[in-house]
Amino acid sequence: MTLRLSPAAIAVPPMISSQKGRSMKLDQKTIRLAVAIAASILVIFLSIAMKSSLPPPRDMFGYRVPDTTHWRMLAIIASGAAGFGLGWFISPQGRPFRLFVFALLAIGLFLVVYLDNGAVGWGLTPIASVAAFAIGLGYWLRSVVTRLTEMPTTFGSAQWADNDHLINNDVIGTDGIRLGHRHEDGAKLPLRYKGDRHILTCAPNRSGKGTTAIVPNLLTYPGSVIVIDPKGENAMMTAARRQDMGQDVHVVDPWGITVSAGLSVSRFNPLDLLMPGDIDLAENAMLLADAIIIPSENGNSFWDEEAKGKIQGIIGHVATHEDEAGNRHLGRVRDLLLLDGEDMQALHELMLQSPYHFIKSAGARALQQDDKLRANITATVQSQTHFLDSPRIRESLSASDFRFEDLKTNPMTVYLVLPSDRLNTFGRWLRLLIQQAITVNARNIEAQPEHPVLFILDELPALGRLSMIEQAFGLMAGYGIQLWGVVQDLSQLKRIYGDGWETFISNAGLVQYFGSRDRMTADYFSALCGQTTVWNVSSAISRAIGSTSGKSASHSETTTYSDTTAATMRKLAYPDELMRLPRGKQLLFIDNLNPIQSYRTPWFKDENLRDLGRNLRA
Repeated sequence: MTLRLSPAAIAVPPMISSQKGRSMKLDQKTIRLAVAIAASILVIFLSIAMKSSLPPPRDMFGYRVPDTTHWRMLAIIASGAAGFGLGWFISPQGRPFRLFVFALLAIGLFLVVYLDNGAVGWGLTPIASVAAFAIGLGYWLRSVVTRLTEMPTTFGSAQWADNDHLINNDVIGTDGIRLGHRHEDGAKLPLRYKGDRHILTCAPNRSGKGTTAIVPNLLTYPGSVIVIDPKGENAMMTAARRQDMGQDVHVVDPWGITVSAGLSVSRFNPLDLLMPGDIDLAENAMLLADAIIIPSENGNSFWDEEAKGKIQGIIGHVATHEDEAGNRHLGRVRDLLLLDGEDMQALHELMLQSPYHFIKSAGARALQQDDKLRANITATVQSQTHFLDSPRIRESLSASDFRFEDLKTNPMTVYLVLPSDRLNTFGRWLRLLIQQAITVNARNIEAQPEHPVLFILDELPALGRLSMIEQAFGLMAGYGIQLWGVVQDLSQLKRIYGDGWETFISNAGLVQYFGSRDRMTADYFSALCGQTTVWNVSSAISRAIGSTSGKSASHSETTTYSDTTAATMRKLAYPDELMRLPRGKQLLFIDNLNPIQSYRTPWFKDENLRDLGRNLRA
């Protein structure tokens, strides 16, 4: 019979604890202590009251005796205080005081031995010698014992970050991106990310990413921010606070969702970036075309590239031709794309007269194509610009009330509000604005604000594959901008960006994981946590029984016990554990630090934040 103990049970405590875990335990402990103290005080007062109403004390023979109640009570209180003090003295919390006391005793003993040349000095010399010998030997034995008892690293050395590790690496503090908190002795230790590398958050739907991650930072981040706000709630909860922080606030909300909260709506026209005579005119027009044309999934890039070339030329025409003054917006581009017959022919011929090569080239290609090819390309462009038929979108794109270039130079917050049910249909509108915001701020390398411009890209996959974001994650850290992408699971990234999806993780200085039911995501983060080495203890019991018959019959029985200890591998966190990650708990992966287990609290339950924002659920 063999009894085998699980390695996880021996060396590694469970990775997952309940959401309220330690904080609830500490709260209950505090409550129990307060109740016990209150009950004790109540009992004392009741005892005093009852004592005053009782007759004088007498012994068993009826004789009056002195009242010693106060001495008995004093003995009980003194015993409790002595036990409490001794317990604190030997506890980890009493270690500094304990070392101080031992140091005083050692100094006192040395002074007596040194100054007294009589019996006392000679009598204490052996004690001081033994103490000195023990201290010297213990100094080296400590390292030997530590070496013998420390875990091996044969199969891996992954471990969870403790508070000392976080303090030494400047993660615990009050400056930087808010990440949640950890606990120590009943207190909350705030966690912050102070680096300038990009951030990626993996949080499933309804996991509280808004209330525990995005909103807390909108309420406190001192730099400029541009945030995708699918529900408009971020703007309604934090816009007033951002204004109080001295920020210019613009809510770009084509559907007016936030108007009910008293917020005014701003507009933005991407074509305002295209200035006649600008050497970057062709490049800027191509960036707009790249944001509008989403690559097809069939892998045939011919139609996509031709569509980009056509719409680039028409965008350039609208932005530069004198007859289009007053109509320089994407709504006008859509109108021109819907021309047919002689009108479209006339447009192409007009583009041939442009002084700009890319506009002239687009017109020439269109005139050289046969009718069928030209019709197919035009149909492709038309199908990718349906969103411009929306009167709300056309109005929002008709003029500009602010400039993205000012994000680096003036404190500004821009909310891009697009309802979740319209993300797929009008995602190109978001692509246009995000692409241009990143482009103009990445170009302005000379401007280095004290705090990077923070791009909070909630529902990042809704933007589709956007080359500017992919490049920014890989190349633009330190450009005075910081991207914060939010996805529901890693499968979304892989579906959109293909083999390049891991770029977002490898180039992120901080990765947040709130748990998910997606197996691929859980497997990936389990591997990201790493492997550790634990002791595998096996206990075996074997029993041998023998007997003989006949005249010399005999019976024998032998029992053998054996214990075997061997190092083995264990994942620091198994995928099934991560798939059951409690709500309110998160894993953090910061640069080259050990993985961090921490907690996150909704902003309206945080005493430092709840008065700063507007609680829509109150």
